[in-house]
Amino acid sequence: MSIFSVLKQIERNLEHFTHAEIKVANYVLENPSQVMEMTTKKLADACQSSEAAIIRFCKRIGIHSFKVMKLELAKELHTTGVGTPEMVDSPFQLGDDPKLIMQKVIFNSIQALQNTEKMISVKTLAESIDHLDKAERVYLYGVGGSAVVVRDFAQKLLRINVNVFRSDDSHLQMVMTANATKKDVIFVVSTSGKTKEVVDMLTIAKERNVCCILLTQNGPSPARRLADLVLTMSEEEHNIRIGTMTARIAQLAIIDALFVGLCSKRGQQVYERIIDTHQVVQHLKN
Repeated sequence: MSIFSVLKQIERNLEHFTHAEIKVANYVLENPSQVMEMTTKKLADACQSSEAAIIRFCKRIGIHSFKVMKLELAKELHTTGVGTPEMVDSPFQLGDDPKLIMQKVIFNSIQALQNTEKMISVKTLAESIDHLDKAERVYLYGVGGSAVVVRDFAQKLLRINVNVFRSDDSHLQMVMTANATKKDVIFVVSTSGKTKEVVDMLTIAKERNVCCILLTQNGPSPARRLADLVLTMSEEEHNIRIGTMTARIAQLAIIDALFVGLCSKRGQQVYERIIDTHQVVQHLKN
């Protein structure tokens, strides 16, 4: 069963596409079986577009090539009606029994993780790890639900002795941003990329030439335009009833990847420090 859905991914991003991309999107949505048999040139001709535009469209939905998109379409059409139960893939409903609720939570979490894996840029991930490793100070920002993810990242970074700063107070966040320098890194988690406090903070950081790394969902946003590096996660927020859960799962997975990458980069001494901090915490519990 293929959890990643090309057709659903296209539908979710329709409002973010350019005029040329909308033509391609509509054609694929209306003729998925025919697209599976087409070459890039044939699809471009059918959409009155170009082959380059088709490739850009694939990347916009988190797929690296037209060939891969056709393979995903084939898997999706093959399982339609016989693979994924529609009830599990549907939004939560009042009256769902505990078993079905659990199935939906697990299904949507797996979907968010697999979609994020397809969207994340390994190059950007590596660059982000490199910037975090070289930074004198790391400032972490997150508002609302994103603050939970930021708190988790702060705890991890402190365990390997990264000079990290975070605050839940928006005023103090602005003060920290004003004190940041070119030697520092600002790491922001914002699902929508449209939160006013986040955009204001990134604007100040940009004026001070501070490197800004943004973890956000797919699609254009003011925060994305201001950030130097953008780590893209799956866009599951179209359904408010499950969006915050799936977004958090995807964000935490990327945070873990950054942390493990940073540990790997810093070598054996980091793992020894993790063991030391764990022993200290355990001692306090006893």
